[in-house]
Amino acid sequence: MPKPPPLTKYQTNKLAVLEPRLKLCVRSANLDLAKQITAEIQLLLRPTGHEVRLLQSKNWLFETAMEANSILFAKLGFEGVMKKSSEGTRLNLEATSLLAICYLREKNLIKARELIIKAIRNIGNIKSDERRKQFHKRLIERLEEESILVGLQTEGEAPLDISKVNQEAINLIMSKNEDQILIEMGKAVPKDSIDILKEVRDTYQLNLPKPDVKFLPPPLTEETKLELGKRASSALKRVAWRAICNPESEVYKAWSQGLSVVYDKKYIAGAIVTSFSSFSISATMIAASAVALAIKFGVEVFCETFVPSGLMIDKKEKP
Repeated sequence: MPKPPPLTKYQTNKLAVLEPRLKLCVRSANLDLAKQITAEIQLLLRPTGHEVRLLQSKNWLFETAMEANSILFAKLGFEGVMKKSSEGTRLNLEATSLLAICYLREKNLIKARELIIKAIRNIGNIKSDERRKQFHKRLIERLEEESILVGLQTEGEAPLDISKVNQEAINLIMSKNEDQILIEMGKAVPKDSIDILKEVRDTYQLNLPKPDVKFLPPPLTEETKLELGKRASSALKRVAWRAICNPESEVYKAWSQGLSVVYDKKYIAGAIVTSFSSFSISATMIAASAVALAIKFGVEVFCETFVPSGLMIDKKEKP
C-alpha cells in the first residue's frame, strides 16, 4: 500500500470533530450515529488513500456494533480490518482482540481462544517491556471482565424485579461502605463466570512466553471477593454507564439536576434493571450493588469514574 500524502488542513480539521464523536458512540452504543459518522470519514479519507486512518475509524464503528449487540456485523467488520491490516500492527491487534471478545460474548470459547492466542502473538512483537506489560494488563483485564459478563447472562430466568432490586440497594447503602458493597457483588458472581474466567486465564498464561508471565496481574479466584467485585463492577459499567450516564437520557437529565425524584421514583434502579435485562442478567444482588454504587457516588463522580475504557492504549499515554 503506497504511502498517502499528508492530510490537508481541511481533512485534519474535519477529523478533529468527527473522530472524537465516533469514539463516543462506543460508550453509548449508538450504532446508527456511528455508521453515519464513519460514512463521512470514508468520504473524507478514501479519495486520498488514507486507508490506515480509515480502518481505525472502522474499528470504532465495529466496536460500537459489538456494544449495541450487533455481533454478526461486528465480527464481519473486525475480520475485514484484520485482512486489510498487517499482523503486528496496532490496528490488527485491536481488531483481533475485539473479535475474540465478540466470540466470548457468544460463548464460543473455542474460537475466542484461537483469537486470544493470535493477539498474544501480536503483543509479542512489541519490543518495549513496559509497553508489552501495558497491553497484556489491559487485554487480560478486559477478557476477564467479559468472562464475568458472559457468565452472568442467563436465558429463561425470571426477570429482575425493580422493587426488589431497589430495596436491596437501599439496604446496601444504609449498611455497607464501598468496599463492602463490592465484596457483596463479588459473592454474587456465579460459578459460570468463575469457570470462564479460569479457562480464559489458563489460555492466556499458557501461551505467553515465560518472561512475560510476570506482566500479568494476579488471577481472579472465587476466594478474592473484593477483587472479583471490582472486576465485576468494571464489567458491568459498560451496561450501567449507558443506562444512566447518556446525556440524552431522562434519567441523566434529572439526576444531574439533583432532583430527588430520581431516587423517589426508582429511576436509577429502573434504568439499570432495564439495561441488565437486555443483557439477560437476572442476579438481584449484582443489580442492587450496581444501583447502590451509583447512588453512593452521585452522578458526576459515577459517570466520570465508571466511564467504559477503551481496549487499546492511547498513543498519548506514556509507557
